[in-house]
Amino acid sequence: MPIEGIEWVMVIGVVLVMILWNPEKIPEIARALGRFMNEIQKARMEADRYVKELIKPGVEAVDIADRQLIEAARKLNIVTEGLRKEEIVSLINEKLGGAASS
Repeated sequence: MPIEGIEWVMVIGVVLVMILWNPEKIPEIARALGRFMNEIQKARMEADRYVKELIKPGVEAVDIADRQLIEAARKLNIVTEGLRKEEIVSLINEKLGGAASS
């Protein structure tokens, strides 16, 4: 199987590393690269955790609003299964509008 595309880049990269640095320094460079990748992963995980903490109150508020919408529809005997929020709101408004005019 011939060497293609990215494999050539990797081969050339390894050859350049061996030419530019002593072969004895390659393990040291690999360890440094590994530590760097580990720090990047830790930073990404910390950023993900921070973003989740930031949006958590908003997500909880939406969940509460959704539950209240479903509860209001059930009290008005509206079947909500398979309906989007907008459709449920529209049905609630129709039911309340019809009740007000009766």
